[in-house]
Amino acid sequence: MLTRIYNDLPADRKSNGGFGRNEISTHFHNAHNGAESDGACNAYHFPGTFYDYHWSTALARRDMPSQRLFSDPRYLDKASGPTDDGGLMRVEGDFRELQGSLWFHDHRFFFTAENVHKGMFALCNYYSGPDRACTAVNDGVNLLLPSGDSLPWGNQDFDVNLAVSNPAFNKDGQLFFDIFDTEGFVGDVLAVNGGYYPYMEVLPRRYRFRILNASMARFIQLAVAVSNSSKFASGISVPFWFICNDGNFVVNPIKLTSLEEQGPAERYDIVIDFSAFTHGDTLYLINLLKQTDGRKPAGAVSVADALKGVSGDRCVGPVLEFRVKNGGISSVDDPTRTYTGSELDPSRDYNAPNSGSGLYFLTSQVPIVAPVRERVIEFGRSGDGDSRDSTGQCTPDCPEGMLFPWSIKVNGQKAHTLNANRISALVPKPGEVEHWTLIGGGTGWDHPIHLHYEEGVTLDRGGGYIGPTEKFARKDVWRLRPAGKVKFQVRFGEFGGSYVTHCHNTTHEDFAMLMRLQVLTPDPNDPDYAKSGSGPHWRISKTPLPSPDGVTWKTPEVLPEADPKNTQYFPIPTNI
Repeated sequence: MLTRIYNDLPADRKSNGGFGRNEISTHFHNAHNGAESDGACNAYHFPGTFYDYHWSTALARRDMPSQRLFSDPRYLDKASGPTDDGGLMRVEGDFRELQGSLWFHDHRFFFTAENVHKGMFALCNYYSGPDRACTAVNDGVNLLLPSGDSLPWGNQDFDVNLAVSNPAFNKDGQLFFDIFDTEGFVGDVLAVNGGYYPYMEVLPRRYRFRILNASMARFIQLAVAVSNSSKFASGISVPFWFICNDGNFVVNPIKLTSLEEQGPAERYDIVIDFSAFTHGDTLYLINLLKQTDGRKPAGAVSVADALKGVSGDRCVGPVLEFRVKNGGISSVDDPTRTYTGSELDPSRDYNAPNSGSGLYFLTSQVPIVAPVRERVIEFGRSGDGDSRDSTGQCTPDCPEGMLFPWSIKVNGQKAHTLNANRISALVPKPGEVEHWTLIGGGTGWDHPIHLHYEEGVTLDRGGGYIGPTEKFARKDVWRLRPAGKVKFQVRFGEFGGSYVTHCHNTTHEDFAMLMRLQVLTPDPNDPDYAKSGSGPHWRISKTPLPSPDGVTWKTPEVLPEADPKNTQYFPIPTNI
């Protein structure tokens, strides 16, 4: 898709209501796109201009046929998109890396938190053969997830996106943000799709909810509980099924009564079955997790305590009310249609026995293999805040007098802070498997770390507890937990260029916990080039330096610990 983003913000930087920068760069989190269209290669643009993003919607491993699951007789059909006639269009790639629940948001370095808090984000779903969001197509590939049947794909009547954000307000009721808070800004309330404590009318059937934590620094932990019912006691937990982590299917649906903690930018997809409830019953989506500052959560409370309210944190408790109706709900997908409540629900019922293997499968496991190399990346508060160069300039420009308390250290070397002209990880060849260990520095903080462009398969937490929704799941955001660590497997492929990894407590990112990584593609003279079909990134990308008058380019610094040629900086890969 060619997506043209216009910057129609005021030209005067001061016309911002106290926070936000009028220069924008849109990151499609975490779509598989080339670096120039990733939104984080320092190519921001100014008021009165536009930027054309080429969002390829590519399925990963299209250039690596050997990685596909040939043992699955339908592997070619599962790597597909839905067509308007109810059929499938096959695409190159590995169906195990299909994506679903995504979003895009501003990523102007040093101002991401301010701009996203102000509303520069939106949700976007990818649809595929297995996840076509239409229950009228039963072809053996479609997973028949709750959605609807009015459209050949992309139905939303029973497939609902929920963005949970954390706004704050000043005395005049206008949006507020503390630009001097370097720990992480937490707001006054939790909003769902921009509304404070909204309600949603639901039919007694199954619904899919795609839940994004769109907060800047607040972690959440959600559960479902009965509010008022003619059949069930108030306050009891309602079980549901977990199906996706960060837009990636888990292998089997997982039955839960509450979600795990959900850090900023994490996405959890769940299926709730309302069929046991009757007209007039009400249920709550509730937040169990306390947090009073931007550093880390303060622990979860019980459902009963959350429903009573918690002193000191008004974000604990109900955030959305479900009101069950037997009918009279209008269709979103077909405005001429009104549901009566008597319609059959053809979506898959995970509570019912599977006549086959006994388990329901959503996807297959990406295999864990020995890595070509390992990297150890530490996120903390160390170093000398070297975002500015010898002339005192940041790349890109940053506010005068800005401090840089947050830093990243690679393979045990010197800690650095955000500089878009510095490469901290160099990936020399597409297709090579790496294992990354992310380490949180200190017990006083929790960092949700986001990797752009590729997902990683979560391996372990260094001996710490790892839950079933995360173990071997594909993700792009990992909560490190205080003084914790996470190890994952990643394979970079297809595209090359400049990408980043950073803390998605976006205040930490802005102050300046972000590092650049560079993915190289084969040289045109290399025989592998023709096989890979890779782009023009056999050389390190120069750094764009935008201005209102145009763009200049700068050759980046490559840290010694970034380049695998410097083997002395790399740990010896461990056996699997």
